[in-house]
Amino acid sequence: MSGTLGIAGVGVGGQGVVRLARLLGRAAMQAGLEARVGQIHGLSQRGGSVEATVVIGPGNTAYVSPGEAEVVVALEPLEAARALPKISGNASVLVNRTPIVPTNVTLHRAAYPDLDSLLSQIEDVAREVHLIEGTELARQAGSVRLLNVVMVGVVAGLDLLPVLPGILAATAEQFHGSPHTLARRRAFSLGEELGRELAAARLLATRAAIGEPGRDHPAAPQR
Repeated sequence: MSGTLGIAGVGVGGQGVVRLARLLGRAAMQAGLEARVGQIHGLSQRGGSVEATVVIGPGNTAYVSPGEAEVVVALEPLEAARALPKISGNASVLVNRTPIVPTNVTLHRAAYPDLDSLLSQIEDVAREVHLIEGTELARQAGSVRLLNVVMVGVVAGLDLLPVLPGILAATAEQFHGSPHTLARRRAFSLGEELGRELAAARLLATRAAIGEPGRDHPAAPQR
């Protein structure tokens, strides 16, 4: 690849945001690419906002400047909106649908923002936004703790990184921690399958926008 790719992972403490970033960074290095994982920003304890960055490509910093995150993986909707300053106009943003009320919202007895409003803010900036039933897929795989692996699978299915899906899958399986390997494998597979479905829908939408025939719309016969 030429240049660098900035990635931001966001969520709340206890969701595995840092592990998500480390997994992506390790997979990139397994693919022979340079990669750096940034420091945690925010509160890492359960319920606090957390952000971790990954930069793939040549350089010596893991810092993702404002407006330069081309892939954003949000494990929680409100944290996706908080990441707005980082999001590039060319970004693909994955948002896990399930909200977790952050500690500061609870302490101030504030209302959690409307989901549609949060997504609208992101859609005004990013190239594409995908709302993911990540928590439910993780539950199907065996544990909600596998949410980060599910989201990496979606990233692979959408082909958002210069890393082959097989490398991402193998890294997710080998990555230390629990639950066990078979559960991580299933979580990745469920995410990847959804990502491929989203990629196919994106392709059809693009073809429709430019008037190119798709499988469901055969070309008119030549006269």
